[in-house]
Amino acid sequence: MEKKNLYKLFQDFIANRCSVEDIEQLMEHFGSPTSMDQLRKLIEQQIAVGQSETSLEAVTSIVCAVDKKIALTMSKFQESEKKRSRVQTLYRFSAAAAAVMILCLLTYLWQNKPGIPKDTIRQAAKKQTEEILPGKNQARLTLYTGKKLSFDKQQSINAKDNNLNYEKGRLVYSGSSAEETIQWNILEVPKAGTFEIQLPDGSTVWVNANSKLYFPNRFPTDERFVKVEGEAFFKVQKDKKRPFKVQTGDLNISVLGTSFNLRAYHPKHFATTLVEGSVQLTYHDQRITMAPGERAFIDAKDKLQLQTVDVESATAWKEGYFYFKDEPLGKILQDVSNWYDLKVSINGNLPSGRYSGSMDRNSKLNGVLKMLANVGNLDFTLNGNHLTVKQKDK
Repeated sequence: MEKKNLYKLFQDFIANRCSVEDIEQLMEHFGSPTSMDQLRKLIEQQIAVGQSETSLEAVTSIVCAVDKKIALTMSKFQESEKKRSRVQTLYRFSAAAAAVMILCLLTYLWQNKPGIPKDTIRQAAKKQTEEILPGKNQARLTLYTGKKLSFDKQQSINAKDNNLNYEKGRLVYSGSSAEETIQWNILEVPKAGTFEIQLPDGSTVWVNANSKLYFPNRFPTDERFVKVEGEAFFKVQKDKKRPFKVQTGDLNISVLGTSFNLRAYHPKHFATTLVEGSVQLTYHDQRITMAPGERAFIDAKDKLQLQTVDVESATAWKEGYFYFKDEPLGKILQDVSNWYDLKVSINGNLPSGRYSGSMDRNSKLNGVLKMLANVGNLDFTLNGNHLTVKQKDK
């Protein structure tokens, strides 16, 4: 978007003169975190020339009015989609989430403008601290020696005695000497967390929220073996002499060098999606071999099945966004619950339709819930971190 047009469009936004089409254009532009510096400069210009309202409540009122237009736009879009298909679409970098992001930055900058009562500033600050933020890079590691370590992106350690090197959110575990007995380490990623670890063989594992990775202090000469609870993405280093094996419940996965995602939050509700290479799955007496672009799962008759899928839906989480392709609301809510550390209660039955689209995982919870409320026809009640969900009354 040209700078001149963007400045005029933003002035219209502040003055609440934007049309529905203008809102769509503005939110699409500012729906990415990379545009925040540009947004900050625009707001500072507005403050400097004194063309905008000085009251924080006035700014909040403007954005609330804009949110209504956003909701109307999304509602119209939803209705048009219903006529064509039962699959509904979510906005990428949702407009509602972008509106909340703009409001938060407006609030921050307006706090530095003279003439605003201190009570108003304190109330706004309190409101922001009560908002539920997205997850972050964090994990807890219990070493085979019994030592426990906690990690987040702000930490940087170089603990050579523990064969660890942690920097910029990535843990490299070099393993112990061949003389030591093989014992297990446990990497736990809590809700509202994600973590990347490199294993002694050079393979990399991205562990999603509410998940555990069990891995040995060293790999023997004939195989590599780990266990997973929850969800993890593997990029396995090739080694023809040592196949890489992953166990979750009664399912065993064997690979040589490949990339795949494993989701196993419940013992029989797992899904393995292969990105590249080849994977062999064993479940009791059943055995299948996967090709890239396929997803394996256990059906209602306890049988292994394969289907062709969009691999982005299984790998997007490690890239920083949610991506859903024909997914039920139950699965979407589980992902939201894990990422924002929520306890979710369902009041009644959820809509039976399936949904497609994506959301930025850096969005605050309020923006995500606004978007889901519109596309899913849902009502949300948030009490602390307890989220109650029900269908809107007709």
